[in-house]
Amino acid sequence: MPSATASVTSLRSAERTPLLFTTNMGLEDVVIEEYRERAAAAGLTVPTADDAPLDLRSYARVEVTAAPDRALALARSMRSVHHVLAPLYTFMLPDDAEAALRTIRTTVETLEVEAMANAGTFRVTTVRRGDHDFTSIDVQREAGAALEAHYGTAVDLEDYDVEVRVDVHDDRCLVSVQHTHEALSRRQARLFQPRAALKPNVAYALLRLAHLEGPGVVLDPFCGSGTILWEAGALWPEAQLLGNDWNEETLAGARENAEAQALTDRVTLFESDVWTLAETLGDRRADLIVTNPPFGVRLASSMDFRPFYRRVLQQFDEVLSPTGRVVMLVLRQSPFNQALREVDAFDVRHVRVVEIGGLYPRVFVLGHT
Repeated sequence: MPSATASVTSLRSAERTPLLFTTNMGLEDVVIEEYRERAAAAGLTVPTADDAPLDLRSYARVEVTAAPDRALALARSMRSVHHVLAPLYTFMLPDDAEAALRTIRTTVETLEVEAMANAGTFRVTTVRRGDHDFTSIDVQREAGAALEAHYGTAVDLEDYDVEVRVDVHDDRCLVSVQHTHEALSRRQARLFQPRAALKPNVAYALLRLAHLEGPGVVLDPFCGSGTILWEAGALWPEAQLLGNDWNEETLAGARENAEAQALTDRVTLFESDVWTLAETLGDRRADLIVTNPPFGVRLASSMDFRPFYRRVLQQFDEVLSPTGRVVMLVLRQSPFNQALREVDAFDVRHVRVVEIGGLYPRVFVLGHT
């Protein structure tokens, strides 16, 4: 059967460097805002940006007026993302599975991937979305064989110089070079890591969604291992950090992490139940409360969360400064909204859905009424 080569669209431009970021669904605009700020501080502009490139969620695309090295240097300092990719080409695939795989192989073999020119080793990875009669492994095999034939470079899945992403989204193939070996969201130095800890990139995004400039005191009443506090410490070097948790073992781990983050002189940790938060904090007031309370996923579905949320909001009302903000992840929206009405102390300033580990909580941003 004759080989099939698709019509290819190049995503590169002589004047601009396109970048593609992966993040959690619902945080795409935060990624774009962060990169725009970093670019502006470096004297660069971002003429175009897209929070759903190629109709994809959990991706954000920017084009920056800079050479690739400079654009990528900024990208590697990002705190709201998982991975940084340089998108190179896209092409369409036929419906038939055998023809699609053949198209991937013959088309990728014709592509010029600059990073491959001097690479000693490479690997291909694939993210596949849609209904296909082939697997991601099939895509990797065909694309890897094509690149090996083109460049004569050896495949090494572990010790690789270049990672080429060949992603399939429905009937479209996207070829990129991934410039992060390890996810940027795994950046925090930790001595203690609980299984269900919030990812640092999500913690950073929650802090940004408050839209506050330099809060003096940041509080996490359900601090766990301290992820939100450590991100706040990096974002606002002058802020004092307050953390609270009822679990003695978890709090001991948070203290270890504070030392690993070199933040022991700026953080105060309390071991208490959030039910008595105001009493625990005494005269202290927070300019910003950012927290990820227990979702109750493992608890009985019949549990009434309204009293829990009501008590939490009452305590927040007492410890939050008059002009402060609350940013809170909420999985169970209906009882939370009921609690908001009953407490009658906060206005909802913003709400959005995000994806976290297969769950879809809402981010609520609250201010005093």
